[in-house]
Amino acid sequence: MFGNMFRRISFRTKGDETSKPMAQVDFLKDFLSKHNYVFSKDFQENLGILKKKHLVDSFIVTNFDGSIIVASENSSHSEGIMGTAMLSYIKSEIPDSDTVLIKRENNWFMLFTLEKKVFIVEAGSELSNIELKALALELSILLEENKLVLREKQVMRE
Repeated sequence: MFGNMFRRISFRTKGDETSKPMAQVDFLKDFLSKHNYVFSKDFQENLGILKKKHLVDSFIVTNFDGSIIVASENSSHSEGIMGTAMLSYIKSEIPDSDTVLIKRENNWFMLFTLEKKVFIVEAGSELSNIELKALALELSILLEENKLVLREKQVMRE
């Protein structure tokens, strides 16, 4: 009895709350199709390309102890420690939390973890979890490629 009632209610509201915002999806597809993001061999230049591609102001990737792995800007060590500590505290209070969004003045700070790293992203507007994960995955791939290039250079020197 209750199951049928909930099914009828969910069918009525499904179109409103669970459908994709097609206008926004179409806008993003159109925007991305007009820009050609060509990565170079310069690691810092590639970080700038990722910032433009994902429409963010800056990002920092840290270990869980707050030590910075990579930063798109000349970020201080204290920013990495602060973001990591804040995320750790929130996860201790709300263990099933995934992403933390903080609005400060005119910017959004988004904190989340992926592959045993903490990502701190600053942007003019909040990003969805999918957008944040895409940025994090591209950063992870870029970091791995940079490690391989550094290893090759080291082997060539020896």
